[in-house]
Amino acid sequence: MRSLIFLLLLAAAAATTGFFAYRFFVAPEPSPTVRAPQPEAAKTAPPFALPDLDGTVRSSEEWNGMVRVVNFWATWCPPCRKEIPLLKEIQTEFADRGVQIIGIAMDETQAVTDYAQTMQFNYPVLIGQQDAVALGNEFLKDFIGLPFTAFTDREGRIIDIHTGELHRDQIEAYLKPLL
Repeated sequence: MRSLIFLLLLAAAAATTGFFAYRFFVAPEPSPTVRAPQPEAAKTAPPFALPDLDGTVRSSEEWNGMVRVVNFWATWCPPCRKEIPLLKEIQTEFADRGVQIIGIAMDETQAVTDYAQTMQFNYPVLIGQQDAVALGNEFLKDFIGLPFTAFTDREGRIIDIHTGELHRDQIEAYLKPLL
């Protein structure tokens, strides 16, 4: 009988420990609240020039005067792939208001061009491999994961950087004060 009570207590202790370990180490955090852009704290986005899907080098200067949504992603990244349809929708809905989505693929050229054939992007996708990683570090020092997305105002200042997958309410909250 004592053995049974001991085993039940041990199981309860293990379950309690497992629950708190899961909550602390594994459980997803709630969706972050979107901060209002802080123009006074903004830094200027670094200039860049990278090849697009056709191999044509595109410069960041091409989008001067526009609100830019610079999305760093890779084909092997599930959250990156998941947010691309939303980015395509946002490009369509906000293009006439001066918003430009720019995808920066941190990936092998062939993988990106193959993936692009099925996605049919409606915004420029630039491929940089190591150059894209270096550019990513200029936007977000020592970033550790993908995707991440920089929002710039019409003067080219980085207003905010969102790490992780974007959702519609978040993107709209970032864009609203910039329009």
